[in-house]
Amino acid sequence: MSFPDGPGLTRVMRALHAHGSMSRSDLGAVTGLNRSTVATIVAELVEVGVVEEGSGAAGGVGRPSLTVSAVPDSIAVIGWDLRVDSSSAVVEGFGGQILHRWRKEHRRGGTDPFEVAARVVTGSSEIAEALPDHVTIAGIGCALPGVIDPGGDPPRSTIHRAPTLGWVDEPFGVILGEAMLERFGSHVPVVLGNDAKLGAMAEWTRGAGRDSRAMVFVSGDVGIGGGVIIDGEMLTGASGYAGEIGHMRFDPEGPACRCGSNGCWETAIGINTIVRSAGLDPVTDDMSEVISRADEGDEQAQGALLAAASAVGVGLASIVNLVNPDTVVLAGHLTELVKRYQHTIVEELRFTLARETTPIRLLAPSLGVDSIVIGAAESAFERVLSMPQQALTSAENLRIE
Repeated sequence: MSFPDGPGLTRVMRALHAHGSMSRSDLGAVTGLNRSTVATIVAELVEVGVVEEGSGAAGGVGRPSLTVSAVPDSIAVIGWDLRVDSSSAVVEGFGGQILHRWRKEHRRGGTDPFEVAARVVTGSSEIAEALPDHVTIAGIGCALPGVIDPGGDPPRSTIHRAPTLGWVDEPFGVILGEAMLERFGSHVPVVLGNDAKLGAMAEWTRGAGRDSRAMVFVSGDVGIGGGVIIDGEMLTGASGYAGEIGHMRFDPEGPACRCGSNGCWETAIGINTIVRSAGLDPVTDDMSEVISRADEGDEQAQGALLAAASAVGVGLASIVNLVNPDTVVLAGHLTELVKRYQHTIVEELRFTLARETTPIRLLAPSLGVDSIVIGAAESAFERVLSMPQQALTSAENLRIE
């Protein structure tokens, strides 16, 4: 099968992936391409089955314009959210449609990089078996709770530091790539990304931050991660490590953090801290148990949640003063805090300098628990959209079986 070529192909595919169905005239307006170029690219994509055209809505003079739509199962990627105690994945098709979901819990402490890679390989095989035969996988994106080294060979394949996993300079991208090659006999492109940054990008493009100019995304789990997006650009810093807000110095006299410091923000608002403060054991209990006990009137559980919500607000006040966002999205277990104790969190934001000129929307993620895993899938799709001819051809030749 041959695929269309030309400089406008990327722009057309990006537009359809991001915005869904569009008329040819709208495609021209969004991409800046002239009518004949759009028509040629669309016709070629229709021929190879990547897009389809149908009747648009009437309402103007003459015949309604044809609507161009992505064919979701024409090209797909797998997005993985790899956590300390669980692994989840989605198959995302062209246009953003979720074609399949996969999730498994596993024992805490099973964080050896080869063991984690084996989970991805096994899970990818199970996912492929559940997909129709005609669906091809163009790549895999993995979200991990760590700092990704932007350099290396290949680039972004090394986890520089991941305290919750106990990793330091682990070449996980290489390990996973070799494991995939050994299992499937084909090179499956693998992209790694920081979980919070990927979640932030997903919420910016498809979720709560779509109409935001400056957004802060805070991901809550055993650790705390963050992503800051301003005018569509992720704040990365000089070496790509910006956004590690969980290790912001919060209480110099506080408890030891996994990173080696003391009193980091995540030692005050991480899941383990909340569970322990509620008088429970993080090994056997989780946030849902704390909430259940609080709802039943357990004063210690209620106090743990209230203290965590206050600490969230105190930390956010510093971040808001630094970034001046109009939107703050709290994900993971922090979503429960913003739903139950929004007033407590907002009360701490009264100390921010921009409180009177920049109203802040404090939101739960629109994508729910899927923010990070969809972000991982989108990172894999970025490769498809940035070099579509190569990605489409490679995917056509690749079968995960």
